[in-house]
Amino acid sequence: MSKANSINIGLIQMSSSSVVEENLKQAEQLIKASARDGAQMVVLPETFALMEKYNGQKLDFVEVHLEGPIQQWMQRVAKENNVWLIGGTIAVASDIETRPFARCYVYDAQGKVVTHYDKIHMFDVAVKDDEVYSESDNTLAGNDIKAFDFKGIKFGLSVCYDLRFPELYREYQKDNVDVILAPSAFTLKTGEVHWQLLLQARAVENLCFVAASNQTGEHDNKRKTYGHSMFIGPWGDALNSMGQQVGYVNQQLNIEQIEKIKKRFPVHTHRRL
Repeated sequence: MSKANSINIGLIQMSSSSVVEENLKQAEQLIKASARDGAQMVVLPETFALMEKYNGQKLDFVEVHLEGPIQQWMQRVAKENNVWLIGGTIAVASDIETRPFARCYVYDAQGKVVTHYDKIHMFDVAVKDDEVYSESDNTLAGNDIKAFDFKGIKFGLSVCYDLRFPELYREYQKDNVDVILAPSAFTLKTGEVHWQLLLQARAVENLCFVAASNQTGEHDNKRKTYGHSMFIGPWGDALNSMGQQVGYVNQQLNIEQIEKIKKRFPVHTHRRL
């Protein structure tokens, strides 16, 4: 398959609540708008369907792999809008009843599942004394990286806290990934200092594009996320970004730029183990 020269990607930025139906309605409106503006692929943020009001609320909405209303919704919306849909994350059953996977599904424009990725790194941190997260309490970490092809362009999947672990993305570089996708729910405090920095680092060190959709605003649990969904180019330049509003941003990525940089600046051939 010959590689397309470019692709138009839409990033959806949401302020998801603890009401699934409201979130899906908002997400569908934004996906439609992004698709109308030319997006061929649309990326939802992490936890797009449910931002928990209390720890463990998501256990009431756990779905089985390839079954369930949220997965059916993603399937339908991808097909109706003729876009590839990157489904942020939803809770999907594992072998441990109280610890589902945080799973990111990829649907093609016919609504068929292409692949899925289970978030590998769990967000177990104290952002502040009164803002403590322990994701591993009710989420099971995945083990496998996942890449897929669309129009000959290779994409690598990751989620939010994964961005702090460069070894994951080095595996994608070995596989000649062109675009890293990073649906996120990056907190306000850490986002202010590290969000763009991490996105640029992952792009520069791997000579690829990074497309990261984020949650934004204050949620039902009173926690705040940073927004600023963003596209980064392989030279580390911020190509396009949002502020903290709910909405979407589309960007045409010129994939040929990667090879031009690699010819001039072949860092990928200089690694010494």
